[in-house]
Amino acid sequence: MITSTLTMLLLAQTAKPEFSVSVKPGKSGAISGTVTVKLPEGWHAYQNPPKSEYENPLKIESKTKGFKLTKVSYPKGETLKSSGSETLGYVGNVEIPFEGKFDTSIKPTKGTYSVVIEVSYQICSDRSCIAPDSTKLIIKWKATK
Repeated sequence: MITSTLTMLLLAQTAKPEFSVSVKPGKSGAISGTVTVKLPEGWHAYQNPPKSEYENPLKIESKTKGFKLTKVSYPKGETLKSSGSETLGYVGNVEIPFEGKFDTSIKPTKGTYSVVIEVSYQICSDRSCIAPDSTKLIIKWKATK
């Protein structure tokens, strides 16, 4: 019993998602792209919007002043069991398409735009959850007219 509890604690400490982002620049500081979250095997993240208010869903948001995400398309989750309850969540690779743009007062620095996107998440196995966490992705691209 102690060994299985210790094993679960060690797994929880080492289970981390991987993140990547791809973008396509548009005109005047606009971009479209996809944030990809690779969840560890045996773990899931809650769908956005979540099935219940106590779930912390996978979420992306801009942390750059003057840059707004104008559209985020979260995929539909699949039905999962978590801590004995049924929920909706993501497993494996999750792709989140988005669009965003700077307001007209923001100009590129040395011909380059830079944005910080924060990905917030909580991952869970069928028995336990890791505390909510987040990571920041930095996106840079050349300005186009």
